[in-house]
Amino acid sequence: MCTKQNLLQMKLSAGEIEKLTQEIISRTTSVLDSVCAVQGDRTFENTIVPMAKLSTEMQPLISSCDFPMHVSTDEVLRDASSASDEALRKFQVECSMRIDVYEAVLSYEQQRKDRGEELGGEAKRLVERMLRDFRRDGLALPEAKRDRVKELKKLLSEKEVLFQKNMNEDKTRHAFTVDELEGMSDDYIGGLEDAEDGKKWVSLKYPDILPLMQKAKKEETRRVMDALKGSQCEAINTPLLEDAIKIRYELASELGYENHAAYVLEERMAKKTTEATTMLEELTARLAPFADRELGRLKELKAAEKKEMGLESDGKINSWDFQYYHTLLKEREYSVDEDKVKEFFPLDVVKKGLLEAYQTILSLKFTQTTAHEPWHEDVEMWEVNDAPSGAFLGFFYLDLHPRDGKYGHAAVFGLQPACDVVPTAKDTKFGEVERMCSVAAMVANFSKPTAGKPSLLKHGEVVTFFHEFGHVMHQICTKARFSDFSGTRTERDFVEAPSQMLENWCFEEEPLAKMSGHYLRKDEPLSQDLRDNVIKSKNLNSGLLNLRQVFFGSFDLAIHTSGPKVDTKEVWGSLREKITRIANSSGGNGSASFGHIMGGYDCGYYGYLWSEVFSSDMFTIFKAGNKLYSPEIGGRYRTCILEPGGTVDGDVMVKNFLGRDLDKTAFLVSNGLQ
Repeated sequence: MCTKQNLLQMKLSAGEIEKLTQEIISRTTSVLDSVCAVQGDRTFENTIVPMAKLSTEMQPLISSCDFPMHVSTDEVLRDASSASDEALRKFQVECSMRIDVYEAVLSYEQQRKDRGEELGGEAKRLVERMLRDFRRDGLALPEAKRDRVKELKKLLSEKEVLFQKNMNEDKTRHAFTVDELEGMSDDYIGGLEDAEDGKKWVSLKYPDILPLMQKAKKEETRRVMDALKGSQCEAINTPLLEDAIKIRYELASELGYENHAAYVLEERMAKKTTEATTMLEELTARLAPFADRELGRLKELKAAEKKEMGLESDGKINSWDFQYYHTLLKEREYSVDEDKVKEFFPLDVVKKGLLEAYQTILSLKFTQTTAHEPWHEDVEMWEVNDAPSGAFLGFFYLDLHPRDGKYGHAAVFGLQPACDVVPTAKDTKFGEVERMCSVAAMVANFSKPTAGKPSLLKHGEVVTFFHEFGHVMHQICTKARFSDFSGTRTERDFVEAPSQMLENWCFEEEPLAKMSGHYLRKDEPLSQDLRDNVIKSKNLNSGLLNLRQVFFGSFDLAIHTSGPKVDTKEVWGSLREKITRIANSSGGNGSASFGHIMGGYDCGYYGYLWSEVFSSDMFTIFKAGNKLYSPEIGGRYRTCILEPGGTVDGDVMVKNFLGRDLDKTAFLVSNGLQ
């Protein structure tokens, strides 16, 4: 059974983070040294178990050191956390390049085979992955090449940490007059920070910039913010990104791969770069006719609005126009006014409906708790139990509002893995041995409450909430025995599928009614007309919106298959216009703020579309017969998709859940393309 031991230390000082960092390094070194020093026969217990236990024990301590850089309000603490992250990444490189550890595991595996010993399924998979990773880290190479690989990995880590730090610390903003903010609601303007001369500051944080790009009537206002967003961190992050591309290319070459993409995709579902690029190219061809028609519609709408204003249209949809005219089209054709709709989505009502949905579908029970003091007063902590048995499973934190220095997007951080405390060579039944509990944190940037109104979510933010909370459940529900397979540690091009599937609840009748209630009249849900219109608008401009995702994935693969020297600004601009049909009008290098490609998603962005093919078909099982809240189907989903973690390949998990082969047309139907 899971223990309630939460090993996270969320109140460390800068000095304590530095001290704990050194303790992690010292403890890890000691354990690895002891494994290498084993005399006599090598066994699973004296070679593999110590390293598996080490991984389990160290992860919450590492999170205690590197998580504050994303959430702390104290700049000194964030700097200490960032420094710890960099130090631990470099140390991890050292560990991954230890030839003596590699030889110890290799010796164990050979002796095991010689003895004819069989391992349980997960233990066998673990050892195979360890040896694969050693090979991919270059341990089978000559010493000179190994040293160069180690040097390159450390250098790459420095670039990636600094890139993210620059993003988190960015304070770019612009002061507008109230007149320049025409079209924005009084609530929005009232929530902005005051500047001089009666102006208002608008930052690049999502609660500021996204509503402005959707609703600001003055084109110049949108253009100014688009230019700032398009060039965010450009001067400091472009060199870091282009250095990283060069380093990744050399690393791949040293390891015997054609390029970085070939190296990364070897362990993904796609396996080969051509599989990913072919998928993106075929999707582009399929989407193009829809996107061209949608773009024509938006141009007509722009021309009509300009005429109403007594102005001439330039005949283009510029990069600062798309969100605005997309929103205007939604209002005019579907009567979906986001400012009115969000009045029915106060955060507390949405959260209640969301938590109830997940509890019902997955047969879980959530209880808010103060068992451990969080890192900020805005943060909530919840305990999770299995509803039928009452068994404790883990904790999750909700950190939902923006702060200076905080991670600027929405994400889930697995802070402590759920797994067996002392794993064994043979498979055991869940609950037979003591387990560490999962601890996960959802970090988002939903607007804060104001003096007169609670936090109100746009419908798109409701979708984001459902998506990210799906990752939380993936972390909590896992039954993996080893931390290396815990929770979301599946193939990177599958990991989004479970969360993408849950987004569909936000476009269905019953869930929309259950998680909405006017902020002044909580018992008044979204009206039938509004619910119908929100559902109908789901696939509005789906051609253009999906091409935007194709562009991100294509850019990611292009820069990692083009050789060591890449002009990221040129590639960004040319591919953006070619694929999305919308020019990079402001001319900035948007890749300088494309956090995915410097935060572990390099050569992985295509996975959002790849995994949506799986998620779309999985949803059809719930949709058939209107069984959205079915504990029976939810139980199957929990068993087949969430519990295995990385112990089963993604395509196998999906087939187990579906009870049949994958139907790829479900993606096209879901997006209104067939």
